[in-house]
Amino acid sequence: METIHVAQPFDWVSRQLKPAAVLQFKTADEAARRAALLADKHAGIIAYSMDIDEESGDYGTPRVLFKAGDVPEL
Repeated sequence: METIHVAQPFDWVSRQLKPAAVLQFKTADEAARRAALLADKHAGIIAYSMDIDEESGDYGTPRVLFKAGDVPEL
């Protein structure tokens, strides 16, 4: 089992909310800090941590670390 920490920005494109490139970080704190810094550059952003088991393909429930702006539900 591994824990990933990511920030997912979103932007409005042709009146649709579209995900931008996912950013992955080594720690939850780093993901939250970077998301906060990027918040004013995107329509929305969410940072979260999630446990994953690559062997079995199981994904845990995401734990939201930071959320700002227009973000779809996880």
